[in-house]
Amino acid sequence: MAYDRDEFVRLLTDYYNFCNRTFWNATIAQAPAGGWPSINQETLANLKNNDTVIDLFRHIPYVEYVEKDLIHAPLVMKNTPVIDYRHEDVQKKIREGEIEGIAAPFTGRDPAIPPSCACIAICRGRSGYQVVLDTDDGYIYWGDPEGQHDEPAPELNSSLARFEGDDANEWRAGFNVYEPADFFTICKERFREMNWIGLGPWDMSVMKQNMGWEYESEPDSDSDPEDDFSHNKLARKMTKAGWPGDGEGRDWDRPKFERLVEQGNNEEE
Repeated sequence: MAYDRDEFVRLLTDYYNFCNRTFWNATIAQAPAGGWPSINQETLANLKNNDTVIDLFRHIPYVEYVEKDLIHAPLVMKNTPVIDYRHEDVQKKIREGEIEGIAAPFTGRDPAIPPSCACIAICRGRSGYQVVLDTDDGYIYWGDPEGQHDEPAPELNSSLARFEGDDANEWRAGFNVYEPADFFTICKERFREMNWIGLGPWDMSVMKQNMGWEYESEPDSDSDPEDDFSHNKLARKMTKAGWPGDGEGRDWDRPKFERLVEQGNNEEE
């Protein structure tokens, strides 16, 4: 498919707003006319991205939050924070050559990923995910550094065959491939069906797709261990608070859910 910067910016903005209504407490800042001035080929030189990717970084929204440390960057999925290319600490690490795990997957190559690829979100270690947009083909590459993806393989995974034998693209092995609109739809759906539950900007309870988890509306010895924060108990608290509301993070009682989580087993009925 053809890469469309403005459409990707729209989709990313929509997903950030969804996360903000659901479990963040932040401001989604839109790029000024002409793009974010601190982002350019000079400040991000060590990424070795092409002009198309730098232009994307200049125009995507960024999440502004009270805590300025990188460890407080909000999560978009399990253990996977947003990347703020405006952030001085991010730019400093890039200048110092600390790129993998900050702005690219661990590949052991230079550059870590092809110049056409834009890393949108990445886990700091091996527990989490990697989200990369390739502006050459317009696709999202979503990977799990621990191995095979827990999500079912989409049809677009057949396109990975063209990279076989290409050392520079070996990192794509095990990644799932999506059109951006489909990718963000899946992410929202994981929240709607409560496989992913946001407990705050930096905390999520997650049941991966290959775990076979199913929501139990009534207490069950298997789904409800003694832990007050078992995933199924958290899901019931969300349901009591009116989740999924309108499906877009609206029309549910988020303060009630947060209150129920704080109360543990002493839940209001």
